[in-house]
Amino acid sequence: MDEQQAAHEPSEAEIEEERERRLADENRPDGAEIDNTGRDFDPEHGMFEDRDDYGATPAPYPPLEEQDT
Repeated sequence: MDEQQAAHEPSEAEIEEERERRLADENRPDGAEIDNTGRDFDPEHGMFEDRDDYGATPAPYPPLEEQDT
Protein backbone atom coordinates (compact mmCIF):
# COMPACT_ATOMS: atom_id res chain seq x y z
CA MET A 1 0.00 0.00 0.00
CA ASP A 2 1.49 3.35 -0.98
CA GLU A 3 1.26 6.63 0.97
CA GLN A 4 -1.64 7.96 -1.13
CA GLN A 5 -3.77 4.87 -0.41
CA ALA A 6 -2.94 5.01 3.29
CA ALA A 7 -3.96 8.69 3.45
CA HIS A 8 -7.49 7.78 2.25
CA GLU A 9 -7.97 4.85 4.61
CA PRO A 10 -11.25 5.49 6.52
CA SER A 11 -11.28 5.37 10.32
CA GLU A 12 -13.32 2.79 12.23
CA ALA A 13 -15.83 5.51 13.14
CA GLU A 14 -16.22 6.49 9.47
CA ILE A 15 -16.72 2.87 8.47
CA GLU A 16 -19.36 2.36 11.16
CA GLU A 17 -21.15 5.59 10.19
CA GLU A 18 -21.23 4.52 6.53
CA ARG A 19 -22.49 1.07 7.52
CA GLU A 20 -25.35 2.54 9.57
CA ARG A 21 -26.29 4.85 6.70
CA ARG A 22 -26.37 1.99 4.21
CA LEU A 23 -28.41 -0.30 6.47
CA ALA A 24 -31.05 2.30 7.39
CA ASP A 25 -34.55 1.25 6.29
CA GLU A 26 -35.15 4.51 4.42
CA ASN A 27 -32.10 3.83 2.23
CA ARG A 28 -33.14 0.30 1.25
CA PRO A 29 -33.96 0.01 -2.47
CA ASP A 30 -37.38 -1.29 -3.49
CA GLY A 31 -37.31 -5.05 -3.83
CA ALA A 32 -34.16 -5.46 -1.71
CA GLU A 33 -33.81 -8.74 0.13
CA ILE A 34 -33.92 -8.52 3.91
CA ASP A 35 -32.04 -10.80 6.29
CA ASN A 36 -34.53 -12.43 8.66
CA THR A 37 -32.15 -15.00 10.14
CA GLY A 38 -32.55 -13.54 13.63
CA ARG A 39 -36.35 -13.81 13.56
CA ASP A 40 -38.60 -16.79 14.27
CA PHE A 41 -41.21 -17.66 11.63
CA ASP A 42 -44.38 -19.50 12.63
CA PRO A 43 -45.54 -21.56 9.62
CA GLU A 44 -48.94 -22.18 11.25
CA HIS A 45 -49.66 -18.45 11.53
CA GLY A 46 -47.78 -17.59 8.33
CA MET A 47 -45.91 -14.72 9.98
CA PHE A 48 -42.92 -13.85 12.14
CA GLU A 49 -43.48 -14.21 15.88
CA ASP A 50 -42.24 -10.66 16.63
CA ARG A 51 -45.02 -8.95 14.65
CA ASP A 52 -47.43 -6.81 16.64
CA ASP A 53 -50.44 -8.72 15.30
CA TYR A 54 -48.92 -12.17 15.91
CA GLY A 55 -51.37 -14.31 17.85
CA ALA A 56 -54.28 -11.92 17.30
CA THR A 57 -56.07 -14.55 15.20
CA PRO A 58 -56.06 -18.34 15.22
CA ALA A 59 -53.46 -20.10 13.10
CA PRO A 60 -54.93 -20.46 9.57
CA TYR A 61 -52.50 -23.21 8.50
CA PRO A 62 -52.18 -26.82 9.69
CA PRO A 63 -49.26 -27.92 11.88
CA LEU A 64 -45.97 -27.96 9.98
CA GLU A 65 -45.74 -31.75 9.88
CA GLU A 66 -49.14 -31.87 8.11
CA GLN A 67 -48.27 -29.23 5.51
CA ASP A 68 -47.19 -30.22 2.02
CA THR A 69 -43.56 -29.50 1.31
